[in-house]
Amino acid sequence: NSDDNSDDDSDIKSKGDDVFEENTSHWHKPFKSEFEPMEMRCLALVAHNHMKPAMKEFVASHKELLKKFRLTGTNTTMTMLRELFGDDPSVQYGPGFCSGPLGGDAELSALMCLQDLGGIIFFMDPLSAHPHQADIDSLVRLANVHNIMLCPNPASAHAMCFVLEKALIDGRSDLIPSFFFTLQSPGVRVYKADQARAFAENSCLHDRSMTDKPRARRTGKEAIMESGYLVNK
Repeated sequence: NSDDNSDDDSDIKSKGDDVFEENTSHWHKPFKSEFEPMEMRCLALVAHNHMKPAMKEFVASHKELLKKFRLTGTNTTMTMLRELFGDDPSVQYGPGFCSGPLGGDAELSALMCLQDLGGIIFFMDPLSAHPHQADIDSLVRLANVHNIMLCPNPASAHAMCFVLEKALIDGRSDLIPSFFFTLQSPGVRVYKADQARAFAENSCLHDRSMTDKPRARRTGKEAIMESGYLVNK
């Protein structure tokens, strides 16, 4: 019955919380990064409304790691970051943007195209409709086009933190290349080859049409006669 299902859900949540706390206890320990924030591209944090509490917990649990990056994001998330970090002078922020429905996701896409966005931690709400869905789709698509780090939920973000931490401690830019280099999807090379082929074919057809000898201009009556609809008496 519904009560039994509710108990099961609570039990699953409790077990999940215990595992999360156990595995994130060390995130509060300070460590030295081999890279300065200004040496890397920005890390964006974004969360839909129903996911903001989860993002707040995530940031609170990973403050020591996150503050090693230049942080950016949409308006409400940036406000939350400033509240959590307070007056910590070691925290560096990148540009701030509007809330998502007012163009924040589109602004993040622009920052990516300007080659100053290395990764996105985006807690997406899969159960709500969003008025700016087109902007969300564009941000995700461009993240794939530019092959930058993208974590679309808490589980992937938590897992990625282990890689981020190791990269910073060991000075391994090769573990997080999108924060240092301009990348692209393997599909881009195929796309560009197809575009070049299509352009070459169109250019060839254009050149051929320009070299063909133009036909003599015909009168309207001659054209009709050639069609067979008019018999010239």
